Amino acid sequence: MSGAAVDVHFDDAHMFLDLSDGQTVPFPLAWFPVLQAATDAEREHFAISMDRQQLYWPGIDEDVNVPALLSFQPENAGHRDVWPDDDMEARLPVDPSRRNRRYHCNGCYVRASESRRG
Repeated sequence: MSGAAVDVHFDDAHMFLDLSDGQTVPFPLAWFPVLQAATDAEREHFAISMDRQQLYWPGIDEDVNVPALLSFQPENAGHRDVWPDDDMEARLPVDPSRRNRRYHCNGCYVRASESRRG
């Protein structure tokens, strides 16, 4: 599965990644302990890279690589028994070179609300 991120939203147990091809892909929120512990306001304040391959939450300094995340998505994601076990958390798709990096308004990231315009 591959795709470009256009939006992210949450419920109590999942992060939902909306892709440019119209798919919405769910991921267990437990895979993202920082996002799971974040407030709704912190989760809603995120950016999507211009190439739509990186998600970033500046308020909590969390980022996720979209292609890496999608590589963990089983083809039949609707079935609860195909989710990876709890040990998967150790292999979460977070780019360590981006950890602690600060992003500035230099055009490399756009807010999700701006990315929905097309």
